[in-house]
Amino acid sequence: MQYLVAWIVVLLAGLSGLVGVYVLTRSISSLFVRTLVRCLIVVWMLIPAPVPNFDGQYAPAFVVLMFEWLLQTNGDPGVAIRILIAATVAVIGLVSLAHGLKKYRSRRTPV
Repeated sequence: MQYLVAWIVVLLAGLSGLVGVYVLTRSISSLFVRTLVRCLIVVWMLIPAPVPNFDGQYAPAFVVLMFEWLLQTNGDPGVAIRILIAATVAVIGLVSLAHGLKKYRSRRTPV
């Protein structure tokens, strides 16, 4: 039950972070950059990673990365780093694809 409550707190923090990022990025004129920044922040805050030495337990990947890299003497941040890199590449690809499709559709001439 505490595990579920912790993830609910993470979800609420991610959503409040999204609101904050939304407000902070309103002034960015490029729709692509604005959307990319907003999506990356949410994904980085919410993507789970397994916690080393605790089988079946997950935490936000950036939290696992920070704890394993900075606070553990023999920490293993490799899994969290790989998850964050894969998520970043996926988000950049999806936002680029969506932006490209939007440009393609807007430039097509109706028949």
